[in-house]
Amino acid sequence: MGGPGEVEVQDAFPDFILESDKDLDALLSGTGAGALASARAIGTLKSAQLVVLRMLFDTAAFLGAARFTYYVRFENSYVLQHFPPATTPNFSTLLIPLLIGLPLLLLFLRISGMYQTHMRVRVLDRFPRIIAAVNAFVVSFLVVMFLVNQNDPSRGYIIILWFCAIVFLFFGRLLLQAAFAVASIDDVVQLKTLIVGSGKVGKSLALKLKQHPEFGLNPVGFVDNDPLYEKFTEPDIKDLKVLGGTDDFLQIVKDQDIGKVIIGFSKDSHEQLLDLVSKCNEAGVDCSILPRLFEIITDEIIIREVGGISLVPIKKKRIAGFDHVLKNAEDYTLVILGLLFVWPVLLATAIAIKLDTRGPVFFKQERVGKDGKHFNFVKFRSMVANAEDIRDGLENEKEEGDLLWKIVDDPRITRVGKWIRKFSIDELPQIFNVIAGHMSLVGPRPGLPDEVDRYKGWHRLRLNVKPGITGLWQVNGRSDIPFDEMVKYDLYYIERWSIWLDVKTMLRTFAAVLSRKGAY
Repeated sequence: MGGPGEVEVQDAFPDFILESDKDLDALLSGTGAGALASARAIGTLKSAQLVVLRMLFDTAAFLGAARFTYYVRFENSYVLQHFPPATTPNFSTLLIPLLIGLPLLLLFLRISGMYQTHMRVRVLDRFPRIIAAVNAFVVSFLVVMFLVNQNDPSRGYIIILWFCAIVFLFFGRLLLQAAFAVASIDDVVQLKTLIVGSGKVGKSLALKLKQHPEFGLNPVGFVDNDPLYEKFTEPDIKDLKVLGGTDDFLQIVKDQDIGKVIIGFSKDSHEQLLDLVSKCNEAGVDCSILPRLFEIITDEIIIREVGGISLVPIKKKRIAGFDHVLKNAEDYTLVILGLLFVWPVLLATAIAIKLDTRGPVFFKQERVGKDGKHFNFVKFRSMVANAEDIRDGLENEKEEGDLLWKIVDDPRITRVGKWIRKFSIDELPQIFNVIAGHMSLVGPRPGLPDEVDRYKGWHRLRLNVKPGITGLWQVNGRSDIPFDEMVKYDLYYIERWSIWLDVKTMLRTFAAVLSRKGAY
């Protein structure tokens, strides 16, 4: 938290497109909103329906948790034998105060963001939110029971209920999401989004929004007086176009039923952009501004007021102090435990490679690690033995300007190599790099020396931490992600590092591996 005069705001990447939108009712309050009210009422109705459905599922999950807890505490023979209760109340006696307190639980779930309809909360991100809501509910429930001088019939019951409520609510939401998927129902209310600025940044933003519908922002076009791009070749945004200039802004908002405007980089003056913000307020449309230097401003930033001037300090991008100790402990603990389970896979893969083609089982390559130090990177060999010698002939197949050197249907890949790459088994020997201290389980992708030599200044910030076997780049598209985009994920990871973020990334890695998207 900042001191006096400091205001916390959300980061620019990637959460600049994840911020919570205002309620649609608030969006309709502007003077120009009358023409949009009819179309947006549909979105408001869908939003209300989604909220009611989620509340019903949460209520059912909580009641199921309450009944299951009663069974565990008062009916299970093992628990009764080892932890006999002093008294055995009727289930209805326990249920009535819980039903009275149920609205409080739903309120805490809402505060934690579990009823957002303009953004899909990732499955693993729901868990800490549910824990926070249940914790707040249990504490509040006990406080209220104490204040009304109501003796708690069973502290053991409340403790078990705390755990069961978290589990039931989490899996209840998973069941609801699965039902949506089976019924082909979109559980996110999409806001039609207009992007101001049809340049490189605007195009990149449109691509990200199109590729991530869970953000709830659906780009419909651009506004720009002097556009860099008027047509796009990328499949995801080929239907988008520049809808007009700033003079046409209000008419475009009205005709396209725009619910969100994002102002990116354009050649317009500050006065023109401020005028657009004013027009958004008049039209009752939520407006966000994409900050400059968004490539490197990825953390929650603090705006400091100095003599009326807003200053944004940029944090150093590194994992240091006690966080560094925790991350090392996490790496060594998990990699040793992991070896106990994956050694049969390591052995079977080594035998398959040896039987498939001539050459060594392992592929070693010089890579650049933390602080620019070089180390020998180890993988299972998935290519022919002389793959490096014939790389030069394939170099021109790489997209110009992209530092990630991978091509689809690489002719150097062996039969076994094709399969171990699809499921990322070729990466498993890197656990020995983790043991040697060169790598981490989660972190940026280790670059080749010639790649690092071509880094831009801000690219080199990713060298402030150990490279990882997996990372945010892998779980968000793997080889399909351009290099600049990958670096942004790396910087986001460095600033937001936590053990929970590492756990989420490793769990999402399994899903990414099974989907095989971007693996080649």
